[in-house]
Amino acid sequence: MKFLRYVLPLLLISVSVVAFAGDIQVLCEPGLRVYVDDEFVGTSSTREDGLAVVNIGPGKHVVRVEKDGFLSQSFEVDILDLPIEVKVGEFSAAPPSNAETEPAVAEVKQLVGSLVVTSVPQNCDVEIDGKAESKDEPQVVIGGLATGEHTISFSKSGYDTISSVIEVHAGAEINVRGDLKSGKVEVVHKGRGAIRVFSSPMHCTVRFMGSVKTKSRTSLKMKQLPAGEHPITVSIPGRDLSTTVLIMDKMTTVLEVSFVKGDEPFVVSYEPK
Repeated sequence: MKFLRYVLPLLLISVSVVAFAGDIQVLCEPGLRVYVDDEFVGTSSTREDGLAVVNIGPGKHVVRVEKDGFLSQSFEVDILDLPIEVKVGEFSAAPPSNAETEPAVAEVKQLVGSLVVTSVPQNCDVEIDGKAESKDEPQVVIGGLATGEHTISFSKSGYDTISSVIEVHAGAEINVRGDLKSGKVEVVHKGRGAIRVFSSPMHCTVRFMGSVKTKSRTSLKMKQLPAGEHPITVSIPGRDLSTTVLIMDKMTTVLEVSFVKGDEPFVVSYEPK
């Protein structure tokens, strides 16, 4: 009897602790994800009439039920001494994402370059593709020119008009000098740029600006090169290909060389450094 007197209080204490933890019966269709306080507790099934969540501590909790393609449902419950039933109703379809409702519009960026124009004499009239630009300063910067060829003309009373076709490259700044006294339009390249050479086959020899380099990787890059036009020769055993490339200030000249029959031997493009 003494033994029972000590055991009975212990049993009563144990029972009261278990009873204090609550159960939540989530009534819903099978295949739904159930969370309690943002912690995943299981997936509903037909066997459990949804999901039976047991031993939830006392106090307020949030039950959230999720179904793919639909808005989630949340329920605030207060765990006391008795089990709680949460009945999940019909789900509302989730609104389509912005990517679905509004097709992405690619941003179109026009590739442009600019000319730094000087002249002799200083004051004259300049035209770019027929558009007049008054020049009464030592130099005039004409920006926003689309890549490609543009015609520049210099004129002044008492001198013959001179003109030339200038090729503008994206992001490049090209110095153009119109010398009315000598009747010449000159492209004066200043600054430093770089060149990257790709080739097919990959292994070749590159002769450029007095140096000979062996290319054994995907590309060969040379930096800090003086701006201007320079000859380049690319060789494989038994065959040489030569051309002239333009190095521009703060630009990388990309030269693709192919020894494959039927391919263009040289393809040149430019990109900012």
